[in-house]
Amino acid sequence: MRVFKLSLALLIILSVKSHSENMLPLKKYLKNNQDFKDLSRTIYLLKRCTALHYFLSDNKFTTKDNNVRIRYVKDYNFFSIKLYKILSLENSDFSKLNKKVDNEILKFSKTYLRDSKKNLQKTGSSFKRNYILDDLKICSKIQ
Repeated sequence: MRVFKLSLALLIILSVKSHSENMLPLKKYLKNNQDFKDLSRTIYLLKRCTALHYFLSDNKFTTKDNNVRIRYVKDYNFFSIKLYKILSLENSDFSKLNKKVDNEILKFSKTYLRDSKKNLQKTGSSFKRNYILDDLKICSKIQ
């Protein structure tokens, strides 16, 4: 339990740092955190992937692209289920943790939204030459 609390504290510190102007791309995060057995690493990745797919599923797609949105919703559900299964096993006060994690996911999602808008203004595309597509590729490999 003590290890979990320390891991959670580390995760919170990493989460706060990642809410700067741009989030640390997952590629860099994985390069800096190569311990596959570290539970806080797994939780952080699942939070980011959940937030990314939440952001993508909330995008305004044309009717033609509705299948893409549906796919992102399914992926969002996949990642959130995995995340909450891990967290429910590790924590006895799940209701408090649930609200905190939901808030973190929403913050990550808002950061993705803000960064995609900035990129749209700079490049004319929300995703080209942006870390968001690279994050999506990494999340796709996790599935």
